[in-house]
Amino acid sequence: MLASTCHTAKMNRTIIVQCSYLHYVKKYQRYEKRHFSIPAHISSCFRVKIGYHVTFEQYRPLSKTMRFNVLKVILAGSGGGEIFFIEI
Repeated sequence: MLASTCHTAKMNRTIIVQCSYLHYVKKYQRYEKRHFSIPAHISSCFRVKIGYHVTFEQYRPLSKTMRFNVLKVILAGSGGGEIFFIEI
């Protein structure tokens, strides 16, 4: 299970999640910021905008690049307890 922020939500039922981390450079004895992007499938009951925090995990391959599925969406700026979805 991974948690990160939504970077792009332009595709239909797919979002791009950007995970940031620090990498230690031994030569300079400092850390540098790095990131990687993961396309993730999102159910139609979730309404996600850029900046929302999402929890996702690896799933079976849904397409050539998509292997992750969003489990939970947390509003940006909330205390971490609000889960945002719309009932049908």
